Amino acid sequence: MGVRDPVPLVMGWIDSSWMVAVGAGGVILILLSFKRDDAIGPIFLITGIAMAILGFGGQILGVKL
Repeated sequence: MGVRDPVPLVMGWIDSSWMVAVGAGGVILILLSFKRDDAIGPIFLITGIAMAILGFGGQILGVKL
């Protein structure tokens, strides 16, 4: 039974957590855009979609930033 090096395991977890956090931030911006009636609403929507695609898409495809 071999012992795994903990550094790559922790770094992989940190990388995946970062991408999930970016995606979750995008979802939050999308939800906030529905509450806004001024000009910032569409900006929140576009930014939220981009962040969600970047975060969750990068997590699913395994892309590292």
